[in-house]
Amino acid sequence: MKSKFVLSGLIIAAFAFTSCKKCAECHYDSPNGLVEIGEYCDDDLKDIEKTGFIVNGVTYEVHCHDH
Repeated sequence: MKSKFVLSGLIIAAFAFTSCKKCAECHYDSPNGLVEIGEYCDDDLKDIEKTGFIVNGVTYEVHCHDH
């Protein structure tokens, strides 16, 4: 009986760790100062950091910080 509880706990823990979303608050540095662009998660986070943020035809490097 005790082994069923342990096994159930391990399954729940494994599911919880594999279903976590990685999110971060992001910003870019414009000539007028820091501009917050909000929170991005998972693939969107990877994409915005890789491609940057475009404003009026200018691509700015994006910096994201985990929270």
